[in-house]
Amino acid sequence: MSEQQTVVVVNAGNPGMMAGIIACVLAVLGILFLGLVFVPLAAIVALIGTISAVKHKNAKSIGVNVLAWVLVLIGIITSPSLWALFGFAGAVATS
Repeated sequence: MSEQQTVVVVNAGNPGMMAGIIACVLAVLGILFLGLVFVPLAAIVALIGTISAVKHKNAKSIGVNVLAWVLVLIGIITSPSLWALFGFAGAVATS
């Protein structure tokens, strides 16, 4: 009798891609609407996605997460409430 061999194929997909897409959506919502709520959430999700993408060396996911970080920076720049949170509003007002 011969033994049957079982081959298991695990498809890891694109680690970090979904987190990057969610971070992009949250960052765009932060730019357009409530920056104080959505931009920090986008930064947290982008951090998780970036760590996952770099850990698995997935170039597409890294690219999406870089886009998310750019959108997070734009969200920070365009949100005066986040400036006040970080203390930049006083520096801008006095110059």
